[in-house]
Amino acid sequence: MDKTPIGKKKREVIFKEFDPNGNGMLSLTEIDRGVREILQCDHMFDVKPAIIRAFNSANKAFRKKGKVRSAVDFIELKEFRLFLV
Repeated sequence: MDKTPIGKKKREVIFKEFDPNGNGMLSLTEIDRGVREILQCDHMFDVKPAIIRAFNSANKAFRKKGKVRSAVDFIELKEFRLFLV
């Protein structure tokens, strides 16, 4: 997913589909469900360790040293592109 306005809009749409409760944060469970049901990528679901690593990497990307983050086990829209990459 690229950083163009069109790519950003596509990510926003996919993110909203992945976020069933609309809280603006995706848990690993919501990511799993989204990959399987929204993206319909059953073969990607078979590589769960890679999905977990991508989730954790995206989750850590915007943390600042010394700053505590309130939602550690979630990724937000700004981190979602990194997860997809």
